[in-house]
Amino acid sequence: MWQELTTLWQSIRDPEYLHLLLESLPLYGLGLGLAFLAVAFMFREVKCRMLALGIICLSCISVWPYNELREKATPRILATRSPDFAPLILEQTQRRQDWAWPYYLMAALSFTALCMTKHPKARIMLLIVMSGSLLLFWFSIWLHKKECEVYHRNIVRFVPVR
Repeated sequence: MWQELTTLWQSIRDPEYLHLLLESLPLYGLGLGLAFLAVAFMFREVKCRMLALGIICLSCISVWPYNELREKATPRILATRSPDFAPLILEQTQRRQDWAWPYYLMAALSFTALCMTKHPKARIMLLIVMSGSLLLFWFSIWLHKKECEVYHRNIVRFVPVR
């Protein structure tokens, strides 16, 4: 048992494994936060709204450590995959880095909405965050699909160009 806990601790400190844990956090965090935010908006529940905005903010901020860990893990990932997939892996890594800004923008918007709880324009800001979160959630699904095309060949059958 102790050996397994030690191995688990070492795995969690490994960028190759930790970036996989963080990979789906923006997708599921946005989905959960958006669901909470819709319920809070309908029932005008302030505490639920604050929780939803916090979840959205944290899940969007998680893109930053994810990208850093992914960059550290890329050489080992490339070494363990077929050389045919190296361009796809590098392209997906670059795509993730290039498209981090919508997550940072949503984190800033949700934090601003969190700070504007008592402001008269809070409802408008909430609608902006809800619509932006919905668009970003859809975008996150697309990014996740692209990730599956690269790493999970059993899900999407990709034949590299030779």
